[in-house]
Amino acid sequence: MIPNRSPLSFLVLGIGDFFSKLYYHTHFIIYADENPVLVDCPDPLPKALYEASQKSGIEISLDDIDHVILTHLHGDHSNGLESLGFYNYFVLKRKPVIHTIPEVKEAMWVNKLKASMSPITNDKFEKTGEFQLGDFFRLKMLPPGKTSTIKGMKIRIRYTRHYIPCFGFKVHYKGRCLGYSSDTVFDPEHIGFLSDCDLILHETNHGGHTKYEMLESLPPSIRKKIRLIHIYDEFDVKKTCMPVVEQGKLYHV
Repeated sequence: MIPNRSPLSFLVLGIGDFFSKLYYHTHFIIYADENPVLVDCPDPLPKALYEASQKSGIEISLDDIDHVILTHLHGDHSNGLESLGFYNYFVLKRKPVIHTIPEVKEAMWVNKLKASMSPITNDKFEKTGEFQLGDFFRLKMLPPGKTSTIKGMKIRIRYTRHYIPCFGFKVHYKGRCLGYSSDTVFDPEHIGFLSDCDLILHETNHGGHTKYEMLESLPPSIRKKIRLIHIYDEFDVKKTCMPVVEQGKLYHV
């Protein structure tokens, strides 16, 4: 049971970047009332879920994850797909739904999961066949410019400016709206897309990401909605005018 003051909330599982020694990679769970939707799927997913459950008092595990919004295929956002797929196939006998874009669908099996997940072997570990992507997951596309539905939430996506195909999104549920930048360089048009949300989770980092100084230059009306995520270890969480979300904490939108 979620101690909810709002029908739309999110539980933070990780706030770090690919190279973090202090945090789990960035991912979180959106709750539409009691219904969880995982956003991105890094490793070690079972451990991150367990620790967030212990800290927040909200029971959540792999058993509860049957819908995933997968923004892109960089490993710090997708390396947990293998454990999620195997656990659901062999233990729960079900197929989680992956909500994503065509570019991710086309690459995730052949370029990422096939080598480790496709072999079917006998007791002597002799190959007897091959699994396919559809044996583990059901995929649903999120077309830009259109509204889709996930567990009662209305979601609209927008492609971001990143090294590989990637998207941010905003979800509406019972009068509340949460926006997520996903990985992107600073993009005023993307900020505009998210600006009508009640709360915005926005990344800040180096390279093909958004520099903190750019977010700091935004109007106060936008800054007050922003909570930071996807930070690097050296980022000073105490010297920012926009709060960094806390790993293992539940937030209400």
